[in-house]
Amino acid sequence: MAKRKKVLDQQVDTYPLGRVLTLLRTTLDLTQSDVARLSKVKRASISEYERGVTTPDASTLGRLLGAMGFRWSALDFGAWFIERLTNECSTGETPHSAEPGALADVVTEAVKLAADAAAVSRAAARVGSLAKLLQAEDRRATRSSEACAGEGTGREPVPEDRTVARALWARAATLSRRRQEEALRNAPREVSWALCEFLCLESHRLCADDPLRAASVAELGLLAASRVGDEAWSAKLQGFAWAPVGNAHRAHGDLGDADSAFKSADPLWEAGTTARWRMLEEGFFFFLKASLRRAQRRFDEAADLLEHAIRIAKSQKFRIQVLGSKAKLLEETGDLEQAVSILRELKATTPQDEEGRILLWIRHNLADNLSKLDRFEEAAALLPEARTLGVKYGGELNLIRVRWTEGRVAAGLGRVEEGLAALTRVRGEFATRGLGYDTALVSLELAFFYTSEGRTDEVKTLARHMVPIFQSQDVHREALAALTLFRQAAERDHVTVELCEDILNYLRKARHNPDLKFERPA
Repeated sequence: MAKRKKVLDQQVDTYPLGRVLTLLRTTLDLTQSDVARLSKVKRASISEYERGVTTPDASTLGRLLGAMGFRWSALDFGAWFIERLTNECSTGETPHSAEPGALADVVTEAVKLAADAAAVSRAAARVGSLAKLLQAEDRRATRSSEACAGEGTGREPVPEDRTVARALWARAATLSRRRQEEALRNAPREVSWALCEFLCLESHRLCADDPLRAASVAELGLLAASRVGDEAWSAKLQGFAWAPVGNAHRAHGDLGDADSAFKSADPLWEAGTTARWRMLEEGFFFFLKASLRRAQRRFDEAADLLEHAIRIAKSQKFRIQVLGSKAKLLEETGDLEQAVSILRELKATTPQDEEGRILLWIRHNLADNLSKLDRFEEAAALLPEARTLGVKYGGELNLIRVRWTEGRVAAGLGRVEEGLAALTRVRGEFATRGLGYDTALVSLELAFFYTSEGRTDEVKTLARHMVPIFQSQDVHREALAALTLFRQAAERDHVTVELCEDILNYLRKARHNPDLKFERPA
């Protein structure tokens, strides 16, 4: 970061950074709004940067470059280009045909442009024309090669295709479904693989908040995969794209449709094993399949799939995702100690510039699991940062869950009244939202602390309100039986700390395994 800061300072001193950003953006045919959506930087800020009103810090500049698919060296190249324009100080017209010699003409005319602010934009437009002409030549070369070979496969995929794919989707994302499909069909075939990959990753990102939209985006990924010329490569991409379709159905609760999607994916993925290219993060396929197996309570299969995904992970970012999923699986199966071990590793190895919601998830889940193991002081040390991240990245429901952990920790550390007040507020929030199972869990925690304090009247009041609420909400029969037993014990003043713990531990395990039988304590 220090090195990048030094580079940035030198760039600000030696040339107008805003002009370079304008050049890079317009070269990709992106609007300021497109870059804002991709980088999560406000459009108004981008406008100020490009006009030279303000200068981005190194972190923000890195986000802008990353969103456009550029390395830091692009700034030096852009500055060199502007310097050449400045030295030439003359104008010319851009040829619009793709006839032989047109590429050379575009370059010659672009270099002759004057270097005022408007000329930089015109230069960028000419560079955009150059890119289109290059694509046209690529397509002509591909068609010629295919004609000679009888059945061609097009050129080899290259990482730069991802930049083009992002730019294409940035402009298509807000269109109607029909127009989106048209945009994909009209896109250069050689970048279809990158469009497929991008749409699959975008579908996974959307899954938690909007599963239906996630399914729609994944289906567009299938369309992109079907346009790839190489048979084995296309099969692999189609198998890859069916996985987020299944994942979206899983997130929507349609486990049957999710399983059908993976049954469509498997033979295509297998047929794609002979594909010549290895551009994909192939562990992503097994990662999503593990999510379905976990939802189906096929925990051993899920664990094996995650281990395989970890072994073949290419990027650190993806490895973080998979390890996080493994920690969640261990938590759901009751192995909190192992979950804590993985989360500690993630906390130590995940860079601080990682996406905020991932940092929040790691810290909050680590604090939450530690608190469930009665390691309250360790949990308390993590909570201030988790709350800060929750306010910035988490959304309302995630903040409520952070407050839940805070209440449990406060009560566990002896600040009982503070903890009970926090847990009571959380219980009300869950009940209002119709989250019956969460309401049941926090109610049992309240009962535990009330019982520890000998406050039997509060336990009775809590128990009387619990079962009617849960009968009207989505709490399965075995869990309802456990809660009924708790209410009966409360009415007879027979609730003990041990009973609360037994029922609470059962509910935590049964949440992810509704078939788990509740064994009535002696």
